Amino acid sequence: MEKQSKPGKNRNRKITLRKVNTLLAAAVVVLASISIYTASTNSTAKGNKTVNATTLGANPTEPSSAKPVHESGSAEPEGQNPSKAPASDKPGNGSNMKDADGKEANQATDASSGADKPVATPVPTLQPDPTTQPGSMPKADKEPLISASPPDRKPGKQPLLPASIKTKTVYLTFDDGPGRYTDQIAAILAKNNIHATFFAIGENLKHYPKQVNHLLDAGHYVGLHSMSHDYNKLYKSGSSANFIEEFQQEQALFKKITGQDVDLIRAPYGSAPQINKKFRDDIVDAGFKMWDWTVDSEDWSYKNHPEKVIGQVKRQVRGNLNVILMHETKQTVQALPQIIAYLKNKGYAFAVYKPEEHLVVNFAHDDRL
Repeated sequence: MEKQSKPGKNRNRKITLRKVNTLLAAAVVVLASISIYTASTNSTAKGNKTVNATTLGANPTEPSSAKPVHESGSAEPEGQNPSKAPASDKPGNGSNMKDADGKEANQATDASSGADKPVATPVPTLQPDPTTQPGSMPKADKEPLISASPPDRKPGKQPLLPASIKTKTVYLTFDDGPGRYTDQIAAILAKNNIHATFFAIGENLKHYPKQVNHLLDAGHYVGLHSMSHDYNKLYKSGSSANFIEEFQQEQALFKKITGQDVDLIRAPYGSAPQINKKFRDDIVDAGFKMWDWTVDSEDWSYKNHPEKVIGQVKRQVRGNLNVILMHETKQTVQALPQIIAYLKNKGYAFAVYKPEEHLVVNFAHDDRL
């Protein structure tokens, strides 16, 4: 006969196992809670070390070689350490910057070396030239010929001006045109009711014929300034042959374009020291008159500095008669209104060259020219 277990004992055994299981589960929950709390505490502590830069390298006797970092992970921004000079002040060293439109640029640190890339100097946004009006640029087949810097120009003495001039008079003269700035110069002169004297290069006459005719129609005088403005071609041989040939060629070209005769010339780079007595004899024999100047604005050398052009004119203008040398350049256009205002304020009247009232203005004081 099979033995049967007593129900009471089995029930007690099940109750005991259930309690053990409950206690074990509770212990697991407690241990898990402790583990989660510990992990959270450690993570917060580590996060404070990342955000708080002062905790890195805090030992004053043993400074850390690591750079303080910020939440973004980038190196310490430029300017935080006043004793640290930027590595370079020129663009083009490999680091990016804000572009001309102000868009954000990348200045991230080289992560492999931990060193800052030099911050490049931002390139300034170029502003439009305020003197350039829409539609004022004449179209041409090629760029105007602009003369190079004069080779060691030594004009020597100033021209001997007529003592009979009693009124304060100034001649504004403009070399190296016609070109892209001719119309702008003419507009400034017209606004001030002034006439001036221009000396044109032959190669530019070919490409800007309308501009020279506009000048003549407005009452300005246009003289000759050689075909090429090439120092070597005009002077290097020591002979006047190439010089005379170029001016005769330009004289014929001017007649063809304008229908007018002209005999006033200005020697490229001035008549001294290139032109000697024999050279002048040949110029006289060819029937030319020749003008130099009394005031050199040096505008050809002051690119983007019209204030220096103005300064040169103010420094040199004196007496009752002045012939001011300028060129058809951007800085001349920018300086011209203030130059005119200054001369007016000093009581000067403005004159234009007239063949019937020729003045002798050359460095050699040669009355024949």
